Amino acid sequence: MKKLNPVLGKILYSLLFVAIIPLLLWFWAGHTGRAVKYPPIESVTWGAVLLLAGGALMIWGMMAIVLFGKGLPMNAYPPEKFVTRGPYHLVRHPIYWGFGIMVCGMSVLTGSASGLWLVTPITILAMTSLVLGFEQIGLQQRFPGEKIRTFFDQGGNEQSRVTLKKRLAAILLFFIVLLLSNFMVGYLAGGADPLIGKSWKISTFFEQEPLRFLSLFFIIGVPMTLKRQDLIRDWLISVVAGLALSVYISLLWPAAGAQYFVSGYTMGNLPGNLNFLFGSIPLFLVLLSLKFYVKQFRYLVILLIVFATFLGLVQLVNCRSSVQHLIVSIFIYYVAANYLSIWILLKNFAERMANSWKEWVIGPVRIINHAFIIGFGAIFGVLYAGILAGREYAWAILIFAVVLMICSAIWAQLIEGSDKLKRPFGYYGAIVGIIFASLILWQLGYNVWLLIGLASVLMPWVQAIGRFRCLANGCCHGRPTSDDRLGIRYFHDRTRVCGLSGLKGKLIHPTPLYSIVWLFFVGFVMLALWHHHLPYSFMFGLYLILTSTGRFVEEAYRGEVQTPIFDGLHLYQWIAIISALLGIIITIIPVKVVELHPVFGWEIPVAAFILGLLSFFAMGVDFPKSNVRFSRLV
Repeated sequence: MKKLNPVLGKILYSLLFVAIIPLLLWFWAGHTGRAVKYPPIESVTWGAVLLLAGGALMIWGMMAIVLFGKGLPMNAYPPEKFVTRGPYHLVRHPIYWGFGIMVCGMSVLTGSASGLWLVTPITILAMTSLVLGFEQIGLQQRFPGEKIRTFFDQGGNEQSRVTLKKRLAAILLFFIVLLLSNFMVGYLAGGADPLIGKSWKISTFFEQEPLRFLSLFFIIGVPMTLKRQDLIRDWLISVVAGLALSVYISLLWPAAGAQYFVSGYTMGNLPGNLNFLFGSIPLFLVLLSLKFYVKQFRYLVILLIVFATFLGLVQLVNCRSSVQHLIVSIFIYYVAANYLSIWILLKNFAERMANSWKEWVIGPVRIINHAFIIGFGAIFGVLYAGILAGREYAWAILIFAVVLMICSAIWAQLIEGSDKLKRPFGYYGAIVGIIFASLILWQLGYNVWLLIGLASVLMPWVQAIGRFRCLANGCCHGRPTSDDRLGIRYFHDRTRVCGLSGLKGKLIHPTPLYSIVWLFFVGFVMLALWHHHLPYSFMFGLYLILTSTGRFVEEAYRGEVQTPIFDGLHLYQWIAIISALLGIIITIIPVKVVELHPVFGWEIPVAAFILGLLSFFAMGVDFPKSNVRFSRLV
C-alpha cells in the first residue's frame, strides 16, 4: 500500500491535535453536562490566566523541540535530538502539561462542570497513557542511555549529595499536590453530591493557627533535614501516593475519606477564603513523616513519636468519627509507606500463579487448573449482577454473558487462531458481542441499556479475575525486561510463554498484573456511578474510556508473537484508541435511568452455576490430542 506523502501527513497530524481533538473535547463537554453532578467553577479572570499560561507553556515546549531537537513536536515525526533545555528542564512533557492546563482554563472560563470534572481529567489520563504506552518507549529506543532530568527530579542513591535545590523542589511539589488534593476534595466532597452516599459537611478541626502550621512544619521538615537523597525521594513518592489515594477514597466515600478536609469557604466566581488550601493536613502525612524522621534520627525516636502522637490526637478529637478517621488514615499510611513492598508481594504472587499450571487427563479430555479460576469469576459476576438488578434479570444476564463468550472466541479465532492456538479468547470480541447480546435481549423485551450499564459495573471485576487465568495460561504475557523489580519468569512448558513465545526463564513484564491493578480502581469507580444512578450510556462510555487507556499502556509492554503491529502500535492499541473514541460518543447518548428494587431469588444462583459451568469447560477443559478447530486451549 502506498504510504502517505510526508508533507501531507504532517499537515493532517497537526490538524488532528490542533483542531480536531480540541473541537471533539469541546463538543463532548457540551453534551455531557447532565451526567456530571459536581458544580462548575466559572471565572473569566482565572480561566483566562490558565488558558494563557497553558498556551504559553505549550508553545514554549514546541519551540524547544524545533530549535534544540531539530524536528517537529509530533509523535509520528519525532525530533532528531534529545531535548533537555527550555521547559524540558523544568517539567517532563511540557506540551502535554500546557494542553491540560488549557483544557482546564477553558472549562473555568466557560463555567463548564463537565469540562472541568470530566473532560479535563480524562484528557490528562489519555495523555499519560500516550506517554507511558508510546512516547516513553520510543524515547528509550531512539536515545538509549539518555535520561530526563528536570527541576523536580529526585533521582539518586544513598550516596548522592543532597542539594538545596532538590530539597526545595520536593517541598514545592508536595505543596502543589497538597493544594490540588485539598481543593478537589474540599470543594467537591465538602459541598457537592458525592459519588456514593449523601453530601458530607466537613468540620474544621484546626481552629488555632499555631496547631495547624505546627503539623505543616513537621511535614515539610522532612526534606529539609534528611541527609540521604534516596530517603527524600521515597518520602515524596509516599506522600504523593497517599494524597492520590486519599482523594480517590474521599470522592467515592466522603464520609470515610474526607473528614480531615476543611470546609467553610466560598468559591463563587473567585476563590473566597483560601484558608482551606492549607488548613487540611491529613493524619497519614504526619505518620509518613514520622517514619522518615525515625529512619534518619534514631536517637530522637521517643521525642518524635510523642510529638507526632500529639499532632494526631488534635485531628482525631476534632473530627466527626475518630475511629473511622483513624482506620482510613492508617490504611492510607500503610499503602503509601509500603508501596514498593506491596508491589513486590503482588509480583511474587503473580510469578507463583504463572508457574501454577496443573492438569488432569481423563481419556481424551484434559482439565486445566485455571478452569476453576474462570468458573469462579463467572459465578461471582452473575451473583454480583443479581444483587444489583434482582431476579428479574437473572436469565438476561446469563444470555448476555454467553453471547459475549461466543463472540470473544470468534474474535480471537479471526485475529490469533493458528495451529498452536486452537481455542483462544479475545476481550474485544466480548465488547463487539455486546451489540449482538443487546439485539437478542431487546427482542425478548428486556431493558437493554440497564443490562449494558450493569455490564459496565461487572466487567472490571470479572476481567480482573480472568487475568489470573492469563497468568496461569501464559496468554497476554509481557515482553522481556531487565528490571527484576518488575519482571516475572515462566518455567512451565505448557504455558504460552514457554511453548509459543520461547521466553522460558526470562524476565518479562507481568502485563496481566498491570491490568488487574488498573481494573481494581476502575471497578470501584463504576460501582460508584451505578449507586449514584448515572445514565447507563454514560457509565458504559466511561467504562470503555477507562479500560482503553489502561489497555493502551498494557499492550505496549506485551510480547505475544502472534499480535500484529501497524505503524509502531500493536493492533490492540489501535483498537483501544477506537474503543475510547467510541466511549466518548456513547456517553452523550441520553438514556433514562430505571428505578430498581432488586429482589434476590433462586434464579440468580442457578444462572450463576450454569454460566460458571459453561465458562469452566470453555476456558479450562480441552482435547489435547485433537487438531480440530476449538479443540485445544494450548
